[in-house]
Amino acid sequence: MTALGLFETKGLVGAIEGADAMLKAANVRLLEKNLAGGGLVTITVAGEVAAVKASVDAAVASVTRIKGAVLVSAHVIARPDSELSRIIATRAAPDAPPPPGPKPAASRLAAPIAMIRSGSGQSGASPSGSGRYTLAQLKKLSANGLRQIASSLEGFPMSPGEMASASKKDLIEAIIAASRQEEE
Repeated sequence: MTALGLFETKGLVGAIEGADAMLKAANVRLLEKNLAGGGLVTITVAGEVAAVKASVDAAVASVTRIKGAVLVSAHVIARPDSELSRIIATRAAPDAPPPPGPKPAASRLAAPIAMIRSGSGQSGASPSGSGRYTLAQLKKLSANGLRQIASSLEGFPMSPGEMASASKKDLIEAIIAASRQEEE
C-alpha cells in the first residue's frame, strides 16, 4: 500500500454511495467502515497514490449529488506511517478477496489504436503487444477497467469526477487522445 484514502459523511446512504463510487473509479481496496456515532461514517480505502486520489475525488463528487447527504471530510495520506495501523486498518483482512476487475495498465496503448469519430464507430485495430490495447479490447473492458487505464496515462484530459460519470464511449475516446499525445 502506498496511500490511504478516507472520506466521512453524516449518514449511511452517502457513505455507501461514496464507497461504491470509490471502488468503481479506481483499483483500490476497501479497508473498513467506521461508525463514529452521531451518524458519522468513515470509509477507508488503500492502493496506489493516483488510484486513491481518483477514488476519493469520485466519492466526493458522488456524495455531493445526493440530496441531504453531508460530506464532512475527505483526505488522502500518501505513504502512511506504519504506526497508523494501531488506530486504523491499514491493510485488508488476509482472507479478503482481491479487488474485482482487470489489473491496471503498466504501459501505453498501441497508438494509433483506431479512428473513433462521434457516431461513426469505425475501428481499425492494430496488433496488440504486451500492455497495449486495441480498440476492440478497449470496447470489451468495463468502465472501471477503462478508468484504471485512464488514470495511468500522463495528461489524461478528464478529472477523476468526470471519469466517474463518463460513458464508456467518452472514456475510450479520451484514452485514445491521451495515448496519442504520449506518443508525440
